[in-house]
Amino acid sequence: MQYKQFGKTGLTVSVAGLGCGGNSRLGLGRGKSEAEAIALVRAAYDLGITFFDTAEAYGTEGILGQSFTSSERDKVVISTKSRI
Repeated sequence: MQYKQFGKTGLTVSVAGLGCGGNSRLGLGRGKSEAEAIALVRAAYDLGITFFDTAEAYGTEGILGQSFTSSERDKVVISTKSRI
């Protein structure tokens, strides 16, 4: 996996990220269980993905929270959106 600096934030992220929304919503939109969604996030992380895009409207923020141990949370960047 390749990594890049995320603008001027000082954060480093993978050039590939995992989108957690859309019609699939980590598989939840296709009838997959929370355990399967967590396994998908874990597989992406194990492949080196450290950038995850989500939003409250996707219903996947909690899945991301459950997917990482406390020591791993400093190694990932989670982008989220909200309504104004």
